[in-house]
Amino acid sequence: MNTQAGEIPSLHVRPSNAGPDVNDFPDEYALVDGIRRGQAAAATALFLRYRTLVERTLVRILGFDSEVPDAVQETFIRALDSTRLLREPRALPGWLVRISVCTASDLLRRRKRRRWLHAVVEPGELADKTSTVMLEAEPDMEARQALQAAYQIFAGLPAEERIAMSLRRLEGMELKEVADACGCSLATVKRRLARAESRFLSRVRGYPALERWLADKRGETP
Repeated sequence: MNTQAGEIPSLHVRPSNAGPDVNDFPDEYALVDGIRRGQAAAATALFLRYRTLVERTLVRILGFDSEVPDAVQETFIRALDSTRLLREPRALPGWLVRISVCTASDLLRRRKRRRWLHAVVEPGELADKTSTVMLEAEPDMEARQALQAAYQIFAGLPAEERIAMSLRRLEGMELKEVADACGCSLATVKRRLARAESRFLSRVRGYPALERWLADKRGETP
């Protein structure tokens, strides 16, 4: 996301009548201005620069889900349609996280409404049904199983609690950042986290790999 200090600039020379290039947007100010001007390259640069952030945020909330790629696309469509509402371009990453949270929340609500029509994709149906950020980042098999189990437990939590705990415990966001992303007060986020963690810990016993992993992280014997 950040530009590299001392980076050698591109030597590629474009014709004077060429359209804008993704390298024309070195910071958030230029990027947001380009989007507001309707420059296609700015939209491309937004996607390339922040796709991993958006995808990771959605995966933290939705789990390993076949609808994640569609949710990524919807998030960027929403962002492009509402950049006029972004007052401070430097806040672009956090703003995209908030839009990702809203997209995931809407998806969860739609899923709940249509549950009576057909079965929902189970969070455990992994790998080939999703895109990049998934379990590949965790090479240890025990940790992979623990992470999968954690997402299965998250899937059973109420949506607001799941989002708060995912952003806090999986994404590692500060409490204020979680509150901003969820559009609620710090006190509300703390209450949601307390309830979510209580429910989560009460269900860990059903997942030996996760129980062992958590005990190991705490230096305890399961």
